[in-house]
Amino acid sequence: MRRFKGLLFICALALFLAGCSFAGSGGSGTKSVPPDSAILSVSAEPEAAGEPEEPAPSGRPSKEEVLAAREKALEGMSQGQIDRLREVVIAANLKLENGYLNDGLFERLEDPDSLAWNYFDQAGEIQTGWAYDGDLDMEAVCAAENLTEDAFYAKYGRGISETNDYTADDFISLMEELAETVDSEDLKADLQYMADEMERAKSHAAGHVRNIYETLHDLDYFLLRYGPEDFGLYGMDRSTVSLYYGTLSFYG
Repeated sequence: MRRFKGLLFICALALFLAGCSFAGSGGSGTKSVPPDSAILSVSAEPEAAGEPEEPAPSGRPSKEEVLAAREKALEGMSQGQIDRLREVVIAANLKLENGYLNDGLFERLEDPDSLAWNYFDQAGEIQTGWAYDGDLDMEAVCAAENLTEDAFYAKYGRGISETNDYTADDFISLMEELAETVDSEDLKADLQYMADEMERAKSHAAGHVRNIYETLHDLDYFLLRYGPEDFGLYGMDRSTVSLYYGTLSFYG
């Protein structure tokens, strides 16, 4: 099994897909629709925000329930296995969360031909976006020359590429490997569920990526950490880290 350095290939998903009315700004007279490929370096032990816990809304597990479920989930695991599980889940959740909240990731993945799917399909040098001369007004050129988005980039654009080390199959292998290190049948089921959803996502079905994100979110904030208190290290919006999607097998 290859070592997952910096953890996860999937965490490099956030990129801007161009439309004739949507473009990022580049430097040196160039406009681009760039990828966001930064991998987060995450500590497994977040600091508390220092604010009192709010009463848990109906359906959201309380802190006491989370602590009890965590003890049960991690029973029988070595500290090294626990640390690795936490690192993987936290890193993957935070990166997908950034793509979801800041970059419209799931909307872009609704297009099965989106360049975002290259992160799932290919390893090595992959195209992740487009760039074009900053003196061009894309919207005006599209209108004047009756060009589609693809035609504009074919005529005026150049591809932005980067190295992608892992594919959807690697994510599946990682989830299955992690599942082998845990004794809890509930945690095994949740890890296997994400592996199965990634297998389904390989057909470029965006809904399965969203399902993976929601499970990672719940594992992070309502099992391995407790979001309403532990979000302070990352400056997260309380509404995000306090939201429970209801995906985990530990709660009724």
